[in-house]
Amino acid sequence: MYSPRCDYFFFSFLDLHWKWLKPKEMIKLAEYVIRIHVRNLALFLLTLMIISCSQSKGIKLFNGESLEGWEGSGTIFRVESGAIVGGSLEKPIEESHYLCTEKQYGNFELKLAAKFVTNDLQVNGGISFRAKRVPDSHEVMGYQADLGYVDAKIIPLFSDFIPQDTSGGIYPLWGCLVDENRPTLSRYPRPDVYPVIFYNLVDRELIEGIMDPKDWNEVHIIANGPNIEIRINGIQTANFSEKDNVPEKGCICLQTHSGGPFEIWYKDITLTELVP
Repeated sequence: MYSPRCDYFFFSFLDLHWKWLKPKEMIKLAEYVIRIHVRNLALFLLTLMIISCSQSKGIKLFNGESLEGWEGSGTIFRVESGAIVGGSLEKPIEESHYLCTEKQYGNFELKLAAKFVTNDLQVNGGISFRAKRVPDSHEVMGYQADLGYVDAKIIPLFSDFIPQDTSGGIYPLWGCLVDENRPTLSRYPRPDVYPVIFYNLVDRELIEGIMDPKDWNEVHIIANGPNIEIRINGIQTANFSEKDNVPEKGCICLQTHSGGPFEIWYKDITLTELVP
């Protein structure tokens, strides 16, 4: 790589000895210097190109003012105070709803902040990704970074995890990787109940020690090839490598789960595309 320090010593040497060089020797030396600098410049430009290609500029998926670039229910989702708000504090929601990006994304890092406004912790939402809408349904199929809590009794139905601490009858799903609603039902432990599987549930003490269920929490999703990682407030909560042949591209969808009354808020939604 080019080094100004090398140039300094070279030209200091040349300044002291140039008058002893013959014309042909000076021409050869000049040609050598040009070749070295052209090679170093080419290496420098190549390095910049590699860095530029591997680290794309972040894309703001939400402009903070409107639902431009998104599609979904305009009655369930709205924009308020620079955030996307789903749900209602006035009445429950009978079915889960999703607000999805109009564009699809494959390999990416997604960062956003999320919080619930609720008097009851048994609320749920999440960020689905590489997702696709289920025909004739409010649901989507694909992965999801889950948020909120769930009835602790259903966890053994949809995972190999058995909660030890089921205080209050609920268990936190914050940062859990979920997969649901794909056509291949053999993927799921109890498709007769619901086509869903919970991967990588986090220890209750750990997750409740790093997040506040009623305040803003940062959600960080990394999807790169078959590898999926989720972090909540900088702490890894899921690390999964896909073995099956499933789509590696799809929409980003924000969920408001059935139930309530409650609201789920999403803001600062930024995506950086990755080169696998």
